[in-house]
Amino acid sequence: MAQVAEFAQANSEAGVKCRFTHPGMSSDGMGRLLGRIHDVQVSDDRATGDLHLAKLAHDTPDGDLADYVMNLCEEDPRAAGLSIVFHHDFEAEAKFMEENQEEHSYENYRGDIVTGMRFKSPDPNNVHNYPHVRLSQLNAADVVDDPAANPDGMFDRQGLAREASEFLSYVAGLSEDKPNTTSFGVDADRAKQFLGRFLESNGLSITSKEPTVATEKSEPTVAPTREDFAAELNKFNAKFGAENGSKWFTEGKSFAEALELHCEALSADLTAEKEARTEAEEKLSSLQLGETEPVSTGASDSDSTKEKKTFAQYTKGQKS
Repeated sequence: MAQVAEFAQANSEAGVKCRFTHPGMSSDGMGRLLGRIHDVQVSDDRATGDLHLAKLAHDTPDGDLADYVMNLCEEDPRAAGLSIVFHHDFEAEAKFMEENQEEHSYENYRGDIVTGMRFKSPDPNNVHNYPHVRLSQLNAADVVDDPAANPDGMFDRQGLAREASEFLSYVAGLSEDKPNTTSFGVDADRAKQFLGRFLESNGLSITSKEPTVATEKSEPTVAPTREDFAAELNKFNAKFGAENGSKWFTEGKSFAEALELHCEALSADLTAEKEARTEAEEKLSSLQLGETEPVSTGASDSDSTKEKKTFAQYTKGQKS
């Protein structure tokens, strides 16, 4: 609120432009000017000012808008309010979020509890930790039926952004309330039917995912097709063999995890092969070819005085 008053006061001579609702995608603010807002001050966490109605606001292409707004505010003041149109100071917003962080534990997609950092608003009234807005330029403060803040307490978005959100939510099946907007030049039901046929023909679907931190937005995710499943399984089998590939794939191992297990298995096989080879070489080296002691032939005692020959000596003189 302080920044709204600051920017308004910086242009106090001309005042802040005020229109009857925000311009849409297919129209600008021509013919909807109500006047200018002056003397903007901060009071009770609100920025208030005096709306000076223009004479031409009593005679517009849409009738006497000035008289309508005055009567509406008198009869039902909660049915109208001001919504600012501004440019963001993204650098200041990012810096503010970096300066206000807290440690946060959450469950990731694998079911593990991990710790990270998230934005923590220093404003005790901001219980949902919504990002704080910082202005770089204040363009207007328009009269709308949803004044200044949406039901969750944020600044009211410009008409185009709100219409786009309502349109896409209905088309994607996230909302059953058909929008009345004509800004996009296509009927919402026809767009919904087209999206449904496109998703079905391509084997796709839209699902929502819960955000892991408060500042993240849920985005639709695309479910894998049967072809994707088969291709990933074939990738595992081609690299690790049918037995291990199928086993690790069905266990939910990532390709990197399976590759690590494959390397461990190869290393174990090489170690076993090396040990078997060493054992075989030791057995081979222990073998003896021939006898080193004389061979007993079973001759009589009378022949005991004769010189005994070893097997090697006996066969030395034989012809092959």
